[in-house]
Amino acid sequence: MALVTSLRRLAGAAALMLAGTAIVSQAHADAQHPVIGFTVYEMSSFISLGQKGAQAIAEKNGATLLWNSANEDVNTQVSHIQQYINRKVDAIIICPVNSSTLAPEVDAARKAGIPVFFANISVPETVLKNAVAYVGPDDVKAGEQEADHMVKALGGKGKVVVIQGPLGQSAEIDRTQGIKNVLAKNPGVELAAIQPGNWLRTKAYSLTQDWLSRYGSELGGIIAENDDMAVGAIQALRERGLAGKIPVVGIDGIKDGMRAVRDGTLIETNLQNGPLELGMAVQVAVDHLQGKQVPRMALFTMPELTKDNVGHYYDQLYGDLPKFISELPDRVRQNLTSGHYSEQ
Repeated sequence: MALVTSLRRLAGAAALMLAGTAIVSQAHADAQHPVIGFTVYEMSSFISLGQKGAQAIAEKNGATLLWNSANEDVNTQVSHIQQYINRKVDAIIICPVNSSTLAPEVDAARKAGIPVFFANISVPETVLKNAVAYVGPDDVKAGEQEADHMVKALGGKGKVVVIQGPLGQSAEIDRTQGIKNVLAKNPGVELAAIQPGNWLRTKAYSLTQDWLSRYGSELGGIIAENDDMAVGAIQALRERGLAGKIPVVGIDGIKDGMRAVRDGTLIETNLQNGPLELGMAVQVAVDHLQGKQVPRMALFTMPELTKDNVGHYYDQLYGDLPKFISELPDRVRQNLTSGHYSEQ
């Protein structure tokens, strides 16, 4: 299954790059019809959904959007950026594989007169200083929210394990920091183990199996730094008859995550709305090209989803997604005007 998935990703990436090459070779656009290069770390569930929002905003603005996936390879993403610079796109948006390694490419774009925007994955100031703006989540806050929900579920006492994202990636760093901020204030909740699951269900499944064998009935809860890993952990719990009995929390609000909240096996997730977030990144880029003022940092505070409210958000994103996407341009503009970026 892993090989099939990898082949599909490679095929998808090749198709995207071929399509991008064909489009980029067109004449350089003006500010009213800009050509925007968009490179993402991989086509995850979140990014795949977010692409729909980015495309809708581009079409609304008469922009041409070029899309490439780096498949979690830094060198591939560097190549995407260099191609965009060489072909003189009007702007570049980056969801980085590794946000600390792109300073030379961002500087090269700036010197070529091409503004750069970051989305989804935060970047250090040494890189951001040569970019125009960042549009993305407040990951520290999201980590705090899920950890706080776990503490309350355990009544302030018990052993928890944490499944991290890829070590060193900014989302992992910030979400881990948020989790530790809450645990430091709640000494009755013991951090028994913390290991990377690399955003993957399969890795989280294996980690959870190991922890169940090691801690047995002493394991109080599982804090996953994204929903894919939470779903993997839940599968391991299900095989032991423990799904819904040991609390699990997550982040992102992907379709399977929301379904798990709905059935009670995931007690809470934090919605990172892909279409809204990546769509806003495109709108910020267009606005800047047209000489409008844009926020330097458009931070999203993720709504917490529980059984009480998950139905509303599920219906928005998965019940009638075409309607949500059709309304997205107006929603994005309203949010940029109000400064409440994550309203939906």
